[in-house]
Amino acid sequence: MAFGELIVWYLFLGGTAAGSFAVLSAVDLYTAFSPTANPRISRTPCGYAGNRSHSTTQRRIARTGYAIAFALLVVGMLCLLADLGRPEAFYLLFLYPTSSFVSIGTFALTLFAVCLAVALAESVLTLGPVWEKVSLAAKALGAVLAVVVMVYTGLLLQNVVAVSLWRSAWLPVLFLLSALSCGCGVVLLSTCLCENYTGALAWIRGLSLVDACVIVLEAVAAAACAVTVNAASAARPFDALLVGDQSAVFWLGFAGCGILAPLVLETSALVARRSHRSGVVAAMAVLILIGGLSLRFVLVNAGVQTAV
Repeated sequence: MAFGELIVWYLFLGGTAAGSFAVLSAVDLYTAFSPTANPRISRTPCGYAGNRSHSTTQRRIARTGYAIAFALLVVGMLCLLADLGRPEAFYLLFLYPTSSFVSIGTFALTLFAVCLAVALAESVLTLGPVWEKVSLAAKALGAVLAVVVMVYTGLLLQNVVAVSLWRSAWLPVLFLLSALSCGCGVVLLSTCLCENYTGALAWIRGLSLVDACVIVLEAVAAAACAVTVNAASAARPFDALLVGDQSAVFWLGFAGCGILAPLVLETSALVARRSHRSGVVAAMAVLILIGGLSLRFVLVNAGVQTAV
């Protein structure tokens, strides 16, 4: 079993970067083309209007969000390279591609990094209409690759035959939903770093609604994963997360910080039709990220322990 702490960090950082890009690119693509875009988010565009359709608040949030996502992805890829033991052999995956998940994931991750770099450059620099359209294509392609990267991190574990804890069709779904929630957390954190917090309130309400829905689905996926994994093995491997050595991190980190706490905060704000102060929103975003990291930590560590 070659899964260590560096792999845990790679799974978390890579998935979070992909989730952040998915959220930001979806807003950018919608704003660029929708003639009925929310005027609080953008200036009403007609057809493709590029950056002209983006409000100052949206540009600042996008700039911060893409920068955070790019930093997370770079650190995550460095963790992956360090865990390989022979980082210089990384290029062999490009010279001799196969149909394995590792090979497919390597190409998807590399192309995704390029799309993210283009989106970041477009959000920081003042580019002409041609480069804006190139960036738009990169965001569309990157959104697809982001989904591949988020699902791939779950498929990577699911296809390790020796670990019964990971042998569930719900595991990639759980990783996808967790990465999307972490992506919402990064963008929420970006709104707190925006100079015009009042202008970001519409973003916070929208993100809170989306993340609340994703968190509910994530909880359902986690429950489905537990049921299917325990039903497939007499050893009931998922119990290692519920009552074993990893139970404290699972219940406090994943269930408490990643599911219950943000869901309560988001639901309370939506029901009251108000937004929390920036400090509360930042704390909520951090809790979401702690939950995403805790999920990967307990799954990897419990999986390695049950397989030994």
